[in-house]
Amino acid sequence: MKLIASDKQASFAKKPYITKGYYPAKLLKVKEFKDRDGNWKEGTYGRQLIFEFGIYKSDEKGKPTEPMTVEQEGDFKGEKKLVDVILPKFVYHQYKDKKTGEYRTAITPNSAITKIMKALGWEFNPSGVDTDSLIGKFAEVNVNDYKPEGGDKISSINDVGKYEGPAFDASKLRNHETNMTANIKKTVTPPTEPKNASKKEDIIAKKTNLKELKDEGHVTEQSYEQGIEQLDAELAELENL
Repeated sequence: MKLIASDKQASFAKKPYITKGYYPAKLLKVKEFKDRDGNWKEGTYGRQLIFEFGIYKSDEKGKPTEPMTVEQEGDFKGEKKLVDVILPKFVYHQYKDKKTGEYRTAITPNSAITKIMKALGWEFNPSGVDTDSLIGKFAEVNVNDYKPEGGDKISSINDVGKYEGPAFDASKLRNHETNMTANIKKTVTPPTEPKNASKKEDIIAKKTNLKELKDEGHVTEQSYEQGIEQLDAELAELENL
Protein backbone atom coordinates (compact mmCIF):
# COMPACT_ATOMS: atom_id res chain seq x y z
CA MET A 1 0.00 0.00 0.00
CA LYS A 2 1.66 3.22 -1.15
CA LEU A 3 0.95 6.23 1.09
CA ILE A 4 1.78 9.86 0.43
CA ALA A 5 3.52 12.05 2.98
CA SER A 6 4.01 15.73 3.78
CA ASP A 7 7.03 17.46 5.32
CA LYS A 8 4.72 19.83 7.22
CA GLN A 9 4.82 19.16 10.95
CA ALA A 10 1.79 18.56 13.15
CA SER A 11 1.30 17.15 16.33
CA PHE A 12 -12.26 -10.90 14.56
CA ALA A 13 -12.67 -12.07 15.99
CA LYS A 14 -13.29 -10.41 19.44
CA LYS A 15 -10.28 -8.76 20.95
CA PRO A 16 -8.58 -11.06 23.44
CA TYR A 17 -7.59 -10.06 26.93
CA ILE A 18 -3.99 -10.26 28.17
CA THR A 19 -2.23 -8.71 31.14
CA LYS A 20 -1.31 -5.06 30.74
CA GLY A 21 2.33 -4.48 29.89
CA TYR A 22 4.96 -4.24 27.17
CA TYR A 23 5.30 -6.99 24.57
CA PRO A 24 7.35 -7.64 21.45
CA ALA A 25 5.03 -7.64 18.45
CA LYS A 26 5.25 -8.26 14.72
CA LEU A 27 3.33 -6.23 12.16
CA LEU A 28 1.14 -8.71 10.28
CA LYS A 29 -1.02 -6.51 8.09
CA VAL A 30 -1.96 -2.92 7.27
CA LYS A 31 -5.45 -2.39 5.90
CA GLU A 32 -7.88 0.43 5.28
CA PHE A 33 -10.76 0.91 7.71
CA LYS A 34 -13.68 0.39 5.31
CA ASP A 35 -17.14 -1.16 5.35
CA ARG A 36 -18.20 -4.27 3.44
CA ASP A 37 -18.96 -2.21 0.33
CA GLY A 38 -15.46 -0.79 0.21
CA ASN A 39 -16.42 2.66 1.50
CA TRP A 40 -14.27 4.46 4.03
CA LYS A 41 -15.55 4.49 7.60
CA GLU A 42 -15.12 8.10 8.57
CA GLY A 43 -13.64 8.75 11.99
CA THR A 44 -13.91 11.93 14.00
CA TYR A 45 -10.95 13.49 12.21
CA GLY A 46 -10.82 11.62 8.93
CA ARG A 47 -9.79 8.21 7.60
CA GLN A 48 -7.92 5.47 9.43
CA LEU A 49 -5.69 2.51 8.74
CA ILE A 50 -5.60 -0.62 10.88
CA PHE A 51 -2.17 -1.92 11.85
CA GLU A 52 -2.54 -5.55 12.98
CA PHE A 53 0.14 -6.77 15.38
CA GLY A 54 0.85 -10.33 16.44
CA ILE A 55 1.80 -10.34 20.12
CA TYR A 56 4.71 -12.50 21.29
CA LYS A 57 5.78 -13.97 24.57
CA SER A 58 9.32 -13.04 25.59
CA ASP A 59 12.10 -14.41 27.76
CA GLU A 60 13.54 -12.66 30.80
CA LYS A 61 15.64 -10.40 28.54
CA GLY A 62 12.70 -9.31 26.41
CA LYS A 63 13.49 -11.45 23.36
CA PRO A 64 10.39 -12.83 21.59
CA THR A 65 10.00 -16.60 21.92
CA GLU A 66 6.59 -17.64 20.55
CA PRO A 67 3.18 -16.17 19.71
CA MET A 68 1.05 -15.48 22.75
CA THR A 69 -2.18 -17.45 22.91
CA VAL A 70 -5.35 -17.07 24.95
CA GLU A 71 -8.21 -19.41 25.66
CA GLN A 72 -11.60 -18.43 24.30
CA GLU A 73 -15.05 -19.97 24.21
CA GLY A 74 -15.57 -22.63 21.57
CA ASP A 75 -18.67 -23.46 19.57
CA PHE A 76 -20.38 -25.38 22.36
CA LYS A 77 -20.77 -24.94 26.09
CA GLY A 78 -17.74 -26.28 27.93
CA GLU A 79 -15.57 -26.18 24.82
CA LYS A 80 -12.50 -23.96 24.67
CA LYS A 81 -10.10 -23.00 21.92
CA LEU A 82 -6.62 -21.49 21.89
CA VAL A 83 -6.14 -18.53 19.56
CA ASP A 84 -3.09 -16.45 18.77
CA VAL A 85 -3.25 -12.91 20.16
CA ILE A 86 -3.57 -10.39 17.34
CA LEU A 87 -4.38 -6.80 18.30
CA PRO A 88 -5.27 -3.90 16.00
CA LYS A 89 -4.01 -0.36 16.25
CA PHE A 90 -6.28 2.19 14.55
CA VAL A 91 -4.46 5.29 13.37
CA TYR A 92 -5.40 8.24 11.17
CA HIS A 93 -3.61 8.45 7.85
CA GLN A 94 -5.77 11.19 6.30
CA TYR A 95 -7.25 14.22 8.07
CA LYS A 96 -10.40 15.88 6.76
CA ASP A 97 -10.54 19.66 6.53
CA LYS A 98 -13.76 20.71 8.27
CA LYS A 99 -14.21 23.74 6.04
CA THR A 100 -13.39 22.38 2.59
CA GLY A 101 -14.02 18.67 3.14
CA GLU A 102 -10.69 17.91 1.49
CA TYR A 103 -8.32 15.26 2.83
CA ARG A 104 -4.67 15.77 3.64
CA THR A 105 -2.09 13.21 4.62
CA ALA A 106 -1.44 12.57 8.29
CA ILE A 107 2.06 11.30 7.52
CA THR A 108 4.03 14.28 8.79
CA PRO A 109 7.26 14.29 10.85
CA ASN A 110 5.56 14.38 14.26
CA SER A 111 2.30 12.53 13.63
CA ALA A 112 1.09 9.36 15.36
CA ILE A 113 1.21 7.22 12.22
CA THR A 114 4.75 8.37 11.46
CA LYS A 115 5.82 7.44 14.99
CA ILE A 116 4.49 3.92 14.48
CA MET A 117 6.18 3.47 11.12
CA LYS A 118 9.49 4.84 12.42
CA ALA A 119 9.28 2.37 15.31
CA LEU A 120 9.08 -0.33 12.62
CA GLY A 121 12.23 0.95 10.95
CA TRP A 122 10.95 3.48 8.41
CA GLU A 123 12.93 6.70 7.94
CA PHE A 124 10.69 9.66 7.18
CA ASN A 125 10.60 10.59 3.52
CA PRO A 126 8.20 13.18 2.03
CA SER A 127 7.90 11.04 -1.10
CA GLY A 128 5.81 8.55 0.87
CA VAL A 129 5.97 5.01 2.22
CA ASP A 130 4.99 1.56 1.02
CA THR A 131 3.51 -0.15 4.07
CA ASP A 132 4.20 -3.58 2.54
CA SER A 133 7.87 -2.97 3.34
CA LEU A 134 6.98 -2.83 7.05
CA ILE A 135 5.16 -6.18 7.19
CA GLY A 136 7.06 -8.65 9.37
CA LYS A 137 8.95 -5.95 11.27
CA PHE A 138 9.06 -6.08 15.06
CA ALA A 139 8.21 -3.34 17.55
CA GLU A 140 7.44 -3.08 21.25
CA VAL A 141 3.79 -2.44 22.04
CA ASN A 142 2.27 -1.12 25.24
CA VAL A 143 -0.92 -3.09 25.83
CA ASN A 144 -3.66 -1.66 28.00
CA ASP A 145 -7.14 -2.94 28.73
CA TYR A 146 -10.64 -1.62 29.15
CA LYS A 147 -14.09 -3.03 29.82
CA PRO A 148 -16.95 -2.16 27.45
CA GLU A 149 -20.27 -1.57 29.15
CA GLY A 150 -21.86 -4.95 29.79
CA GLY A 151 -18.88 -6.84 28.39
CA ASP A 152 -15.68 -8.53 29.47
CA LYS A 153 -12.26 -6.94 29.64
CA ILE A 154 -10.46 -6.70 26.30
CA SER A 155 -6.98 -5.54 25.39
CA SER A 156 -5.91 -2.69 23.16
CA ILE A 157 -2.59 -1.29 21.97
CA ASN A 158 -1.91 1.98 23.71
CA ASP A 159 1.44 2.79 22.11
CA VAL A 160 3.97 1.40 19.64
CA GLY A 161 7.70 1.89 20.19
CA LYS A 162 10.96 0.62 18.74
CA TYR A 163 12.04 -2.90 19.70
CA GLU A 164 15.28 -2.55 21.62
CA GLY A 165 15.65 -6.05 23.07
CA PRO A 166 18.27 -8.71 22.26
CA ALA A 167 18.88 -9.74 18.67
CA PHE A 168 16.99 -12.82 17.45
CA ASP A 169 16.31 -14.83 14.31
CA ALA A 170 12.73 -13.98 13.31
CA SER A 171 12.66 -16.80 10.73
CA LYS A 172 12.80 -19.36 13.55
CA LEU A 173 9.70 -18.01 15.30
CA ARG A 174 6.29 -19.48 14.62
CA ASN A 175 4.08 -17.14 12.65
CA HIS A 176 0.75 -16.03 14.03
CA GLU A 177 -2.26 -17.88 12.70
CA THR A 178 -4.46 -15.12 11.32
CA ASN A 179 -7.23 -17.53 10.39
CA MET A 180 -8.18 -18.16 13.97
CA THR A 181 -10.46 -21.11 13.21
CA ALA A 182 -7.43 -23.01 11.92
CA ASN A 183 -5.75 -22.81 15.30
CA ILE A 184 -8.48 -24.41 17.40
CA LYS A 185 -7.37 -26.79 20.12
CA LYS A 186 -10.18 -28.33 22.13
CA THR A 187 -9.25 -28.36 25.78
CA VAL A 188 -12.65 -29.33 27.18
CA THR A 189 -15.14 -31.50 25.31
CA PRO A 190 -18.81 -31.45 26.34
CA PRO A 191 -19.96 -34.87 27.56
CA THR A 192 -22.99 -34.81 25.25
CA GLU A 193 -24.07 -32.83 22.23
CA PRO A 194 -26.55 -30.07 23.09
CA LYS A 195 -30.06 -30.49 21.71
CA ASN A 196 -30.79 -28.73 18.44
CA ALA A 197 -32.92 -26.11 20.18
CA SER A 198 -30.10 -25.21 22.51
CA LYS A 199 -27.65 -25.09 19.62
CA LYS A 200 -29.89 -22.70 17.71
CA GLU A 201 -30.21 -20.43 20.73
CA ASP A 202 -26.44 -20.40 21.17
CA ILE A 203 -25.86 -19.55 17.50
CA ILE A 204 -28.45 -16.75 17.51
CA ALA A 205 -26.89 -15.31 20.66
CA LYS A 206 -23.46 -15.45 19.02
CA LYS A 207 -24.76 -13.58 15.98
CA THR A 208 -26.21 -10.86 18.22
CA ASN A 209 -22.99 -10.56 20.20
CA LEU A 210 -20.90 -10.46 17.02
CA LYS A 211 -22.97 -7.58 15.64
CA GLU A 212 -22.56 -5.63 18.90
CA LEU A 213 -18.79 -6.16 18.78
CA LYS A 214 -18.70 -4.95 15.17
CA ASP A 215 -20.81 -1.88 15.93
CA GLU A 216 -18.48 -1.02 18.82
CA GLY A 217 -15.42 -1.43 16.60
CA HIS A 218 -14.01 -4.49 18.36
CA VAL A 219 -14.09 -6.70 15.26
CA THR A 220 -13.49 -5.72 11.66
CA GLU A 221 -16.15 -5.76 8.95
CA GLN A 222 -14.39 -8.67 7.25
CA SER A 223 -14.23 -10.71 10.47
CA TYR A 224 -17.90 -9.95 11.11
CA GLU A 225 -18.93 -11.13 7.65
CA GLN A 226 -16.90 -14.33 7.97
CA GLY A 227 -18.34 -15.02 11.42
CA ILE A 228 -21.94 -14.45 10.31
CA GLU A 229 -21.44 -16.63 7.24
CA GLN A 230 -20.13 -19.46 9.39
CA LEU A 231 -22.95 -19.13 11.95
CA ASP A 232 -25.60 -19.04 9.20
CA ALA A 233 -24.13 -22.22 7.74
CA GLU A 234 -24.37 -23.89 11.15
CA LEU A 235 -28.02 -22.83 11.47
CA ALA A 236 -28.81 -24.20 8.03
CA GLU A 237 -27.16 -27.51 8.92
CA LEU A 238 -29.23 -27.80 12.10
CA GLU A 239 -32.45 -27.14 10.22
CA ASN A 240 -31.65 -29.98 7.82
CA LEU A 241 -31.11 -32.53 10.61
